[in-house]
Formats: sequence, C-alpha cells, structure tokens
Amino acid sequence: MLRRHWIEIAWGCFALANIAIVYEIGHWETIPFHFVWVSLTLVYGLRKWRLGTTVIAMTIVTLISGGALLHAAVHVGGPGLDELAEVPLMAAMFVAMVFYTERTKSATAAQQRMLERERNFIRDASHEFRTPITIARSYAELLRASVEEKEAAEDADIVIDEINRLSGISERLLMLAASERPDFLHVRPIHAQDLIQDVVRRWKRTVSRSWRVDIASDGWIPGDQSRLELMLDSLIENAVKFTTERDWIEVRTEAAHDSLVIVVADSGIGIPNDQIPRIFDRFARADRDRARETGGTGLGLAIVKAIVEAHAGTVQAESRPGMGALFRVRLPGLQPARPAPPAVVDVPEPVAAATTRGLPAG
Repeated sequence: MLRRHWIEIAWGCFALANIAIVYEIGHWETIPFHFVWVSLTLVYGLRKWRLGTTVIAMTIVTLISGGALLHAAVHVGGPGLDELAEVPLMAAMFVAMVFYTERTKSATAAQQRMLERERNFIRDASHEFRTPITIARSYAELLRASVEEKEAAEDADIVIDEINRLSGISERLLMLAASERPDFLHVRPIHAQDLIQDVVRRWKRTVSRSWRVDIASDGWIPGDQSRLELMLDSLIENAVKFTTERDWIEVRTEAAHDSLVIVVADSGIGIPNDQIPRIFDRFARADRDRARETGGTGLGLAIVKAIVEAHAGTVQAESRPGMGALFRVRLPGLQPARPAPPAVVDVPEPVAAATTRGLPAG
C-alpha cells in the first residue's frame, strides 16, 4: 500500500505542513495556500484519479485550505475576508483542468478503439482474401493455359499480374498487423555479414545494376533472421524500382559502437524533400505514377519501419531529387565477430520512431 500510494502520502504530508504554516503564520498565508493547490494539480496530473476520488480530494482541500484562510483572517490578523474568494476560484480552476483532462482521456480512448478496430479489420480482411485470391489465380492460370489467341493470352496475363499484386498487398498487410504482437520476432544471434551477403547475392542474380557491398562493421546481432531479410529485401526492392540498369546500388555497414548500421543507397531518381517525412507511412509513395507502373504497393517502407522498430532500432531516409536516396538502419546489440554465436543475447527495449534528415552535400 505504501509503495503504491507513496506519491499521495507524500503530497498529503506536504499539504498538511503548508496548512500548518497558514495557521501559525497568518501573514504568510498566500504562498503555502497556493502551494497546496498547485501541488494538488501536479499529483492529479501524475495519477489521474477516478472522478469520485478527485471530487473527494478537491472537497477536502477546499474545506481545509478555506478553513485555514478564515482562521488567519479572524485570529492571526492575516488577509481580509474578501481574499477567501480565492478558495472557490482555485477550486473552479481545478475543476476546469479535470474536465479537459477527462475529455482528453475520452478522446484518446476513442482513438485507441478506432485504431484497434482498424487493425482487426485489416487482419481479418487479409485472412479472408487468401482463399478467393488463390481460387482466382488458379482459374486465371487455367484460362491462360487454355487460350491460343494472342490478345486473350495477354488479357489473362494482366489478370494474373493483378491477382498476384493483390496477393502481395494482402500478405504485407498481414505482416504489418502481426508486427504489433509480442510474438512477432523469434530472436537468435545473427551474423551480420552472412545476412547482408545472402540477401544481396539473390538480387545480383536477377537484377542488372552496378552492385556494391562493403562490410566495414561485422559481428552478431540479436534478431529474427526472416524478418531482417524481409527488411533488407524491401529496402533493396525500393532501390531497384527507382533506378535503371545504368545506376548503382550500394549496401554497406558502418561502425557505431554497440549497434550495427546498415546503409542501402542508390543513384536513382531520389525522393522529393516534402515526401521524406511520410515515406514510412502505410500506402505512402513518393512517386505514385512510377510506383504503380513498377508494381509498388506503398507498404514496403512501412514494413521496413515496423521490423526495425520491433528490433528496437531506428531507420532514417536521406535524399535529394535526381541524386539518389539513402536509407540508414541502426540495429542495437552488436557483439564483435567470433567463431561461434554468443550464448545469450538480450533484446533491447524499443526506442523512438524513425527520423529523417537531408543528404549532406557531396
């Protein structure tokens, strides 16, 4: 009981001490009187009592502080009786603060309920889409195999492409919905160099770009292998979409004490400055026309952010239009490279959300 309510107990002792000062030294009643009310608002801000508790606390403080002022005015030669009007004024100010606090709490709770309904809808809808998408894809592929006319075959190919795109959106929405669950990650020690080289090797085999890989900082990090591979795939996929065969894509690591910093940069078209703050939002696309043309869903970078933050990391975007883009991912918990993975690795607590800044000159 003492440990749970120590703030209220400490405030009660402080308030009683100030009331005692009013009784003993009537000429100094203003400062301790206001100390009592100001401290009450501070305690309420920390605890946010229930309405009944708040009413009881305010009533007690009003009666005690008003009685102290009345005693000082009558017996100690303190303030005039007109200054007793401060008691209802302070009470009214406190009531106004409680009113707006309760409104804020109600609005926040309503927003949380709305977000929860939205998450449930996305998760349930994505699950429900799986069966009809699978059936539609099967029939479209059968139709494509059975037609001989060129125009009909092209139409079937378009249908299959759009079904595959819808399937990709559904799977990514499910992944984003799962990112808020406590069992989203299956953590084990991961060798940073192997992780990066394996992902880049897959892309080099299928995409014609000038690839650059530089592992300057290596070691073991705690993480989910499949999730981190998806994060890197999404960053590289984003770079591929906005570059051509004449451009380069670079994946490198940087030293940062006990964190692994992974940088994915390219020499493509870049990102407009006004779009950088929102590129990690769901369905946000810096170039909508080109994203649609290349099959983008606007979920890739949102997935990057969700996975990085689930690993207690941060992600930043830097770019200048026409001069490429750079994404910097920081993952905490790096341990020096060794022949075998460390026996025990703790996952750090989550930190602040992603930030952005401009690309330095040159």
